[in-house]
Amino acid sequence: MGNRVLEIVVFLMTHIKDHQGQLENIDDISSYLKSNGFTDNEISSAYSWVLDQMQPGSEFLPTETQADFSFRILSEPERRNFSPDAMGYLLQLRHLGLLSDSQIELILERGTLVGPSPVDLEQMKLVVGALLFREPEYNDMGKSQVFLLPDDEGLVN
Repeated sequence: MGNRVLEIVVFLMTHIKDHQGQLENIDDISSYLKSNGFTDNEISSAYSWVLDQMQPGSEFLPTETQADFSFRILSEPERRNFSPDAMGYLLQLRHLGLLSDSQIELILERGTLVGPSPVDLEQMKLVVGALLFREPEYNDMGKSQVFLLPDDEGLVN
């Protein structure tokens, strides 16, 4: 799945959070997304992913107390590894419940592997998309960085 599907997922999660956990007016949302250039396939993929994550027993949507329990402070070297836009996006995803604390830690670790330049917003979206959607391979926008992601058993692949 690409960045465009991730954009729709973020949009849907914002809508759900704003409507007390409900995904209402699906037809209106779909029409709005289509009018903004998203394809039926992208919209369908995003809906399917969100609905799959909301199944009973899923750890996807934390309660408010779980979401607000911890507060991560970045060290100075960590702050240099991420652009302000990339960090803001990461915090937004955490607030929406799309990322857990352990996933945030994993992304912060991977940021140190990028190299001398800070991770920008587009690179952050690639890492988050690969992590959330468990994409085995993805392009890193022409750069030669490698982001190692654990599989379901915690093994790095």
